[in-house]
This record gives sequence, structure tokens and C-alpha cells, in this order.
Amino acid sequence: MPHLEVTTNVQVADTKELSRKAARLIAELLSKPLSYVTSIINCNPDMIVGDSDAPTAYIKIGCIGSVGGSKNVPIIAGITKLFSEALGASPARISVEIRDMPRENCGVNGAPCSQF
Repeated sequence: MPHLEVTTNVQVADTKELSRKAARLIAELLSKPLSYVTSIINCNPDMIVGDSDAPTAYIKIGCIGSVGGSKNVPIIAGITKLFSEALGASPARISVEIRDMPRENCGVNGAPCSQF
């Protein structure tokens, strides 16, 4: 049940299409079925990093397993590349947070994932 949430100060013309591209990439990078991936893109023109309003993004990725340590290297590289190109943002202005979510802290279909 991977999820990707992006907050950016860039007004994205087609958030659904970019969200779909990101979901496909996350599914590939995490070796998870695309049907499990949730992708959200939030556009907030007031977002700044430091004292600059240059194009930027803060990206959160959560997943049950499949992340951590050296596994994060290609995930961070791939998602940074996608959003750097899509948003016209320098890779230095894209931050990525990856969390390994405990199964018992996640739920779907009204039940904790630890019951599946």
C-alpha cells in the first residue's frame, strides 16, 4: 500500500497525469502492483524553502516494507529526476522523505493491514 504525496509551489497544468506518472514510477521502484499505489500532488504557491520561492517540492513516500537503507538510493534518485524535470526545479530544491510503515499502523478496507 505505497503512497506518494508531493507538495510543490509550481502550478502543475495536469496534476492527474503527473500523479499517474509518479504512481507508475513508485510501483516500479518498489516492486508493488500499481493498483496498490496512492499518488497525491498538492500545489501550494506560498511554499518556500529557506527564503526562496524558486520551484521546489517536498515529497513523502510511505510503504510497508520495500524501503530503507540502500533500497532508498534508486527511489530517491528516480523520484527526484521525475519531479525535477516535471516541475522545472533544481534537484537541490527537491526533498524526499521515505517511511517504512508498520503493517499494524496501516489499514485498507476497514481493517489493519496486519490482518491480511
